[in-house]
Amino acid sequence: MTRLFLETIEASSGSILLGSDDSRYLSQVLRMKEGDELTVVLKDGIEALCKVDDAGRTNVTLKIISTKKNTSEPPFGITLYQSVSKGERMELTIQKCVELGVTKIVPVFSARCVVKPDKPDRQKAKTQRWQKIALEAARQSGRGIIPEVTEPMLFEQAVKDAASSDVVLFPWEEERAVTLKQALARVPREDLKTVAVFIGPEGGYEEKEAQLAREDNAVTVTIGQRILRTETAGAAVLAMLLYEYEL
Repeated sequence: MTRLFLETIEASSGSILLGSDDSRYLSQVLRMKEGDELTVVLKDGIEALCKVDDAGRTNVTLKIISTKKNTSEPPFGITLYQSVSKGERMELTIQKCVELGVTKIVPVFSARCVVKPDKPDRQKAKTQRWQKIALEAARQSGRGIIPEVTEPMLFEQAVKDAASSDVVLFPWEEERAVTLKQALARVPREDLKTVAVFIGPEGGYEEKEAQLAREDNAVTVTIGQRILRTETAGAAVLAMLLYEYEL
């Protein structure tokens, strides 16, 4: 079923007048007509079953039929600090991690990134494209929020940004002693509200980066016997978190 996100609107409104962009999306792209039904995510994670009441080309009105609380979100917030990778790899990472429950994605420029910081206007356009990919993935996977994709950070800034999380996971191929499961066990399940996950670039993290991360509250962990590609690792860690806390 078609899914829209209108996270500032209260469920008690009864009817919803869509803005021009959403109206065009429904009437011109999806060609929805009066009486067609769709799901709208409203304020505070309320999910509303709606039907099209008036289908103008640029002014669509919806009528709320019923509401319920969205239950698709993980029990804690997950921020992915993803080293920027080339082209489709970065886009694939964003798409799959949104499907698997990430709350926010922070692109990071670490030492071995093949991609380097771009001019501000070009970087802004990239970030907008990444956010659009997150939106489409959220629609497809039945999310209760649209995960935010932020402007990129330098690695040093990212580790400080993540330091306040309850657990900061830093998968690193040189780590042998501490597993992801052991790192999670350090925080009681009922106290776990925020998790930060760092994923390195194509060439991995440098040792000095791992050390810097440790100094800012991160736990270097192993996630298995194999070295994963950068576009696989984030999704793998999120799947492990999903298994540990949701299944």
